[in-house]
Amino acid sequence: MPALELLHLAAGLTLAAVAWLIPRHIAGSRRAAVLVLLLDMAPLALGAGLLCLATGRPLFAGLVVLALGAGFALADHTMRQTLREPVVFSESVELPQVFSHPHLYLPFAGPGLVLGGAAAAVLFAVTLLVDEPPVWAARPGAALAALALIAIGIWLLLREPLLGRAAAGLRRLIPSGEPFADAAALGPFAMLIVHTLIARAERPARRRALAPPRSLGVRCADAMPVVLVQCESFFDAGRLTPRIGQALLPAFNECRAGAAISGRLEVPGWGANTMRTEFAVLSGIPEGELGYDRFNPYYALARSPIASQIWRLREAGYRTICLHPFSGRFFRRDLVMPALGFDSFLDREALGGSSRPPYCPDPDLAHQVLRVLDDAGPRSFVFVITMGNHGPWLDKGPPIDPAVARLFNSAAMPQDMALQRYLDGLRRSDEMLGILMSGLRQRRCGAILGFYGDHLPSLPRAFEHFGFAEPHSDYVVWPTGAAPPVRRDLPAHRLGRIIVDRALGAAADSEIGTSAVDAAE
Repeated sequence: MPALELLHLAAGLTLAAVAWLIPRHIAGSRRAAVLVLLLDMAPLALGAGLLCLATGRPLFAGLVVLALGAGFALADHTMRQTLREPVVFSESVELPQVFSHPHLYLPFAGPGLVLGGAAAAVLFAVTLLVDEPPVWAARPGAALAALALIAIGIWLLLREPLLGRAAAGLRRLIPSGEPFADAAALGPFAMLIVHTLIARAERPARRRALAPPRSLGVRCADAMPVVLVQCESFFDAGRLTPRIGQALLPAFNECRAGAAISGRLEVPGWGANTMRTEFAVLSGIPEGELGYDRFNPYYALARSPIASQIWRLREAGYRTICLHPFSGRFFRRDLVMPALGFDSFLDREALGGSSRPPYCPDPDLAHQVLRVLDDAGPRSFVFVITMGNHGPWLDKGPPIDPAVARLFNSAAMPQDMALQRYLDGLRRSDEMLGILMSGLRQRRCGAILGFYGDHLPSLPRAFEHFGFAEPHSDYVVWPTGAAPPVRRDLPAHRLGRIIVDRALGAAADSEIGTSAVDAAE
């Protein structure tokens, strides 16, 4: 082989090796057994090998694989910084959403870096494909045949009995199930393979265990309407700094003062992953019972009927309705909401929401909620997923409320404009709560109103500036009954059960009665 061709081959192998090592550096991966290392490098090695076979150009193949490895490393680094979590296996289902809703993802990584890097990689790759002399004869047909065989092998591997045997073998690597630890111990790509196969192997048994119970034919005699609002990125911002104080959220403070129970909500995500909190509240299932599917219960687990608080209400004769003024296909809620027990799912097609900012404002959504409640009648449960204050909160945008703008000096604090825009949106979320409280009072229907934040906003540098490291949001269940208001912090999976117990008049009125005793003690 001539020296120039050897140089191209060596350069291509070097680029492919760098493509593998960069993500390992981000993950903190160092040493591992040979088998684990081979598993970790397998995806990139297969990709490089197929490209080399198809084109005969190892430098081109190495550059393409390097671009893919660098892109993965950038995504992993960005998630660690903004969401306090590395890339996990269920992220694959969100990849199409990066292209359909890029405004939700790219700003966190930096659009210039992402788009500029992708454009440069494509330009260099095309140049090499045209100008690089082939080191050996290109065989695209053989590459396609090899790709087909690999696809068939993966298809067989993902089905029994091979799936069970593969999962059993991978368990011998002793994965902890914690993404940070497993990415460091196994390598990021090996972690994704291990978690994917074990989760898939465990899922059928978990679905059987979590299936809805058979109909009991129980119907409560009296019924009170229930409105439960999952408010995007909501928390009591007065916790962040005394400078914000209590004036920012007057309706929330009024609601909390008259609530049956309120407190911090222990949510299973930070900065994103709404579906985790949403599933926990609606299902009442603790994270510990979900295995690897806890990273995204909507990924596969909850796309077939699963036990939930919504089915309890259906059994009692309630009409169950979900409102979300955004794409129903996002997180595949169009499949998940019926599986959780909802009769109706009203997305942006029905509610008039937008798929791009500005989203449906929270106050406007509140008026739609009240109209739906009037149409549905007293034996109804309305679950609301807001979108109005969804990040990222960019520097450019409509004018900010002067009362919010005066809170901070933009020269003195990181993410100042982002925080201001977030707080401006928080005021509108508070306005939504006020509209709902007023509307329910006027109707005198004895309705229960639950209101909670799905997670804290992804504003890591602003929070660090204030020394704020708390991970939990806030919730209220309003109004109070005969018992005095109770303050209690709750895990997300207990909130839905409390509200449904209260609606159905469960003998224990479970959490509220117990909490009142605890508070008195």
